[in-house]
Amino acid sequence: MDEMQELLDDFYVVCQPIMLCSNINVIDGYEILLRSKKQPGFPEKMFLWFIEEDQRNSKLMAYYSKELEKLMDTRSDIKLSLNLHPKQLQHPSTWDFLDTISFMKKNVSIELTEHYCEFDPADGEDKLQFYITKLKNKGFSLAIDDVGSGQNNFELVTKNIQNISTIKFSLLNFRDLNENVLFNFLNSWFSLSQQYHLKLIVEGIECEIVSNKLKNLGMIYQQGYYHGKGLVLS
Repeated sequence: MDEMQELLDDFYVVCQPIMLCSNINVIDGYEILLRSKKQPGFPEKMFLWFIEEDQRNSKLMAYYSKELEKLMDTRSDIKLSLNLHPKQLQHPSTWDFLDTISFMKKNVSIELTEHYCEFDPADGEDKLQFYITKLKNKGFSLAIDDVGSGQNNFELVTKNIQNISTIKFSLLNFRDLNENVLFNFLNSWFSLSQQYHLKLIVEGIECEIVSNKLKNLGMIYQQGYYHGKGLVLS
């Protein structure tokens, strides 16, 4: 067995519920999270190694394709959200993967993560814009993850209102802020989502008090340890 396959065999995926909070809380869908059997949390170092070049990324994409098929077998109406790093959009293997799972696009949406990515200087930010539009044209629902962090800033979101269906805001990224300041900041994103008919999912919900406060403000899509950690569904 080669080294790459050994690394892939160490991976597994968990699904964290995204909740629709009303009189009762119901699961609206799941975010797919990559995990390692050898270490807790997200295996960032291994993941970045895989996506560094196209051949290795193609192996990771093949792994995801198999895992998505397993999850779809558990329930045909399941709603899943898969993260893509901007670096992956530069690789042909990612687009081949998206073509392979195109029959799942009613069930599988894409989250563009907030990580900065070096593009060819001749392309610059317009290349990222090209990729976002291409994702939309492929027919996938697109979420901008961790808005207000990294490259997923206000400008990127407003330039892509027509290309996206969801924005996600993580409370964990701003946990050191004064709570009133944080909620005013969050409310600005909520106002934008309401104006342009986007779904806003608030991540990092860790207690009932915060969940209820958000629900009372109209922020009914929530995700975090309070609502459930990642589950192995397949």
